[in-house]
Amino acid sequence: MNANLFYAAAALGAVVLYLMMEPRPAAFRAALTVCGLAAVALIISAVARNAPVPESAGTDPSFWVHVMVALVAVAGAARMVTHPRPVYAALYFVLVILAVSVNFLLLQAEFMAFALLIVYAGAILITYLFVLMLAQQSGDQSMRGEESAWYDRTPREPIAALILAFIMLSATGDALFRRDNSVPWLASPAVVARANIRAWERMEDMPELLLRESSAIAETAGITDIAKLERSADGRIISVDPSGTTASLTLLSANGDRHPITLDGTAAPANSTALGHALVAQFPVSLELAGVILLMALFGAVVLARRQMAMAEDERRAAAGLPRIDDGGSLSRGGAA
Repeated sequence: MNANLFYAAAALGAVVLYLMMEPRPAAFRAALTVCGLAAVALIISAVARNAPVPESAGTDPSFWVHVMVALVAVAGAARMVTHPRPVYAALYFVLVILAVSVNFLLLQAEFMAFALLIVYAGAILITYLFVLMLAQQSGDQSMRGEESAWYDRTPREPIAALILAFIMLSATGDALFRRDNSVPWLASPAVVARANIRAWERMEDMPELLLRESSAIAETAGITDIAKLERSADGRIISVDPSGTTASLTLLSANGDRHPITLDGTAAPANSTALGHALVAQFPVSLELAGVILLMALFGAVVLARRQMAMAEDERRAAAGLPRIDDGGSLSRGGAA
């Protein structure tokens, strides 16, 4: 029953979005908004009845932050495809990206959050801004009293987009309501060990973080005069257990005393730290090159937009029988005699 309710609510939401994409009277749009909120409420009800509730839902505030941010993402996505002005639609797109990124952070999926910000809020949104800067806005205000042109108010291929969105949402619902058919994936001990060893290797590339973590453990044991980390004969700082669960190292105090320290898995770099290490240590050229390309593209868009404005001014002057601005001649302040 919950699955049928979920699919029915998704279909209702698709119909509401399709009707709201076209300009409608205010009263009709208000009725559509109520129907859309009802569809969202039905989807939330179906998910809440079937999805397992976290044990810390009543005490952990991050759960309710997750719910609120998810609602913001849904509202922003609906407004993005229904707003008649493309600039505001792009701003709602930014809101959706930020909300989904916050949800990924709450789920401890830092890579997905930062990748979403870099790819969508960075590259794709800048592309949208290029289109908005280079687009020629129509001055025709005769259609329904709107200031924007008809091609800014009328969506292209809305039925195909809604059908595709409904299929994706139905596939998500099928994965939610048919959890018993899923096959659990359990990593082998060898795979877990290799992942842990790589995490400790990244930790060794950050000696300041390693010294801070090991010094905090040493202070709990009453050792406060830590000076530096000791390197072995092969230049390594950390000796990792074959299973990768623990790592050992030696701290040197100011007077030369050696203090062996064992680090557990909690001291290993978190996902966000590992992501930052990968971008800076492994892909610095790609990261900087992407920033330079986007910056140069922005400059090119500004130059092209200014050139189009100048050409439009010349065309208007030619139509009025006046000399062009860029014809090599000089114009006096009072105009041509």
